[in-house]
Amino acid sequence: MRPARRPAEHGWRLVEDRAETAVGRWRVVLALPEGPLARRVEAVWASESLGCFEEEEILPRSRTEVLFGLGDRHWLRDRAAPGADRAFDRSFVSGLQRRPLHVESPSDSRMAGVRLKPEGVAAFLRDTPSAIAGAVVELDDVLGADVERLREQIASTPDPGRRVLLLAAAVARHLDPAPVLSDAVRFALDSLHATRGGVPVRELVRASGHSHRWLTERFRAEVGLAPKAYGRLIRFEAAFDRLSRLDHVRWPEFALDAGYYDQAHLARDFRELAGTTPTEVFRRRAPDGLGLLTEEDAERLRRDPGQARS
Repeated sequence: MRPARRPAEHGWRLVEDRAETAVGRWRVVLALPEGPLARRVEAVWASESLGCFEEEEILPRSRTEVLFGLGDRHWLRDRAAPGADRAFDRSFVSGLQRRPLHVESPSDSRMAGVRLKPEGVAAFLRDTPSAIAGAVVELDDVLGADVERLREQIASTPDPGRRVLLLAAAVARHLDPAPVLSDAVRFALDSLHATRGGVPVRELVRASGHSHRWLTERFRAEVGLAPKAYGRLIRFEAAFDRLSRLDHVRWPEFALDAGYYDQAHLARDFRELAGTTPTEVFRRRAPDGLGLLTEEDAERLRRDPGQARS
């Protein structure tokens, strides 16, 4: 999808994506922060979909996602225990995950959300990232009743562009300005992202001036995962993002370029984080860049990939 750029507004740069494919069409407007906010927030977004695929396995990413349902019910399905399926009607937050989330949504739906970087999680949620790592929780359980008033205000705003600016302004007001990361954790975090997870933890420990145990525990408390686990997440995320843009793959070369020792190393990480093989991920990748389609929808998309438009 080629983005249509809009003028910056109130410290946010707007980007709009539209797509039409065999598995649905949708529109997404993103507000990308400029200045200091960019260390804490990756993007604020609002989306509308029509006739879209209803099931998707959302793959793990290195960001915490705050989501606002704007009138539709979304289901988090538990394949291991169907009785544990959960419905989300309003607002919820997904912490750092290490397994795919099986999500079911209406084919026609509207949503909005905030993609938080690790430094923004505690500043926005007023809670430690470790408290929500691996979990999906109702947002009002974390932030209180004001969340529902904000959700209703966003839902009553008809244009996605105005919706996203309304939410962006609320995020900027709500973020705690106080620093939330220690210097050692911030350095480790920046190093992991700069190397796509490739920097050895021992080097991070040496740079911190503390013990391995101290850095691991502090990093887990402030980010949500231990440095090694978070580095694997960054590497997997980058590999999947690249895979989503390719038409053909030569796996040995792809594995090395993505920062893995070899193809077997790539396969082990994908098995753990995506729950399946790299080949299957490539075959079933969803056009929204977030996860995996069902077999039926993936086949429909292969037969007719459709057109992206901006």
